[in-house]
Amino acid sequence: MKLKMLKLRLMIFNNTAIKPYYVSNRHITGYQLQKRRLEVWKDNPYCVVCGRLVHYPSGFELDHIIPLFKGGADTIENCQIFYIGEDSCHQRKTKSDLTSPYF
Repeated sequence: MKLKMLKLRLMIFNNTAIKPYYVSNRHITGYQLQKRRLEVWKDNPYCVVCGRLVHYPSGFELDHIIPLFKGGADTIENCQIFYIGEDSCHQRKTKSDLTSPYF
């Protein structure tokens, strides 16, 4: 016995996927990120926590003053330099952001 095929009741749209808006979609990468790192470092090459002079390009992380997951913008004005290495200032701040009561 042959099964009867039903007609489609929905319109078929083109297959372009709509991306949901996540915090991670707001990050810059590649050349734009390296350009921003250099601009922030030229403005102030010291860690905002411990005051160490950090080396460009591998001695620091850019950190968002207002974290992206709390609604902060991914802009130069919202970036600061944190030392990375032994007893990393960046790791300590990230840990405190994640354990804050407003998370």
